[in-house]
Amino acid sequence: MLTAEYSRAFSRDLKRLAKKHIDDAPLEGVIALILENTIESRDELIRRHEMHTLSGAWDGSSECHVCNAGNWLLVWAVRDDIAYFQRTGTHDEIFR
Repeated sequence: MLTAEYSRAFSRDLKRLAKKHIDDAPLEGVIALILENTIESRDELIRRHEMHTLSGAWDGSSECHVCNAGNWLLVWAVRDDIAYFQRTGTHDEIFR
């Protein structure tokens, strides 16, 4: 089981989602899978949420789709049993 830490940018992203009245239940489900940190949860992240590692400026981080429909992404890194949630939002909002 991993411990969660949230970046300031991630907290701002959550506020933006709340202002748009977007239900964050799917995001909470994906975060729970990441924090579970089991083979089964990782397989589900890869299979259902298209999880993959990033390169370039985001080297060492992972990304997945929060919902299968749309362009809602979650970016995080895992170090020393801590999942650092870095950003959430659309591709354009995160990688512009």
